[in-house]
Amino acid sequence: MVLYVYAVTREAATPDAEGIDGTRRFGTTTAGGISAVFTSVDAEAFSQDAIDTRSKDLEWIGAIGYRHQAVVSELMKLTGLVPLRAFTLFSSEDALRAYLDDNRELLAKTLERLDGKQEWTLQIELEPAKWTEALNTRVASLQELHEQIAAAPPGKAFLLRKKLDEEKKRASRVAEDDLVSELEQAVLAKLQCETVAESRARREGAFPQINVLLNRDEESLLQELHGELTARYEREGLTLGMTGPWPPYTFANV
Repeated sequence: MVLYVYAVTREAATPDAEGIDGTRRFGTTTAGGISAVFTSVDAEAFSQDAIDTRSKDLEWIGAIGYRHQAVVSELMKLTGLVPLRAFTLFSSEDALRAYLDDNRELLAKTLERLDGKQEWTLQIELEPAKWTEALNTRVASLQELHEQIAAAPPGKAFLLRKKLDEEKKRASRVAEDDLVSELEQAVLAKLQCETVAESRARREGAFPQINVLLNRDEESLLQELHGELTARYEREGLTLGMTGPWPPYTFANV
């Protein structure tokens, strides 16, 4: 058997959830005043070869992810924690205790920083037509090109329109980054919390998002800000989704 570990926790706790193996059998181990919560699983079934072989089995991977998330979310209600990624495995309780002991100082500081906090995500989506129109207002170079096209003879106007198409692509990337920065600054100004902004490039082409580490009792402030930002940027084609609360995966820099 090996240990599938869900989280490092301030206190030993047993979650009210279904574990990674479909049972409710959990174990805890403690070293240096820091604990970890785990499920004992078959070593062969969770070997690297077995995981690689089943990596395209979406039903299996999905079940692992769902159960892992459910356990960590329940633990978050019980104690401060550092959530671990799925498939964090230790060979034995001795190995896990050694890890806790060797990293006691860093883990203790991280637990203190994350205690009483939850992660929320502001998901940024842009409606193409409205955002393209908004670029003409946001980007001075596009305004100038539109004015030049309007005043130019047909031949020059044709070339300027080709230039405009290329400039729009560049300007859209820059303006989107500026928009994310504006939104992040608005979050920081109102909530004074930790944030991590993820650009489209960092998210491999997906829409950007802002992750927010928030005290549990400040959810209403985030809801209020979400409404303000939605109204402020609606004319530019922005849809601002909000999901959470999540365990603070993004901020658990261990």
